[in-house]
Amino acid sequence: MLGKPSPAYFRAALDALDSDPELTWMVGDDIEGDVVGAQAMGMRTVLVRTGKFRPDELEHTRVVPDGIVSSIAHLPDWLEANP
Repeated sequence: MLGKPSPAYFRAALDALDSDPELTWMVGDDIEGDVVGAQAMGMRTVLVRTGKFRPDELEHTRVVPDGIVSSIAHLPDWLEANP
């Protein structure tokens, strides 16, 4: 499988960033593609309530992102408050 949530996709991103998974945040709007894939690699995750995001998705999944923000504009403040 290519693309998200493929482990190869996230490994390639980590390699391109030369970063360790536990030091890397995945910020995305898709709980299955972004959050599930990143968490499987050991990355921390923030779900953004824009784009593909659907509120009912959170009610029907066991996946729990490390954080949820209403807009990418709120991410810096959220990260500062949640190191």
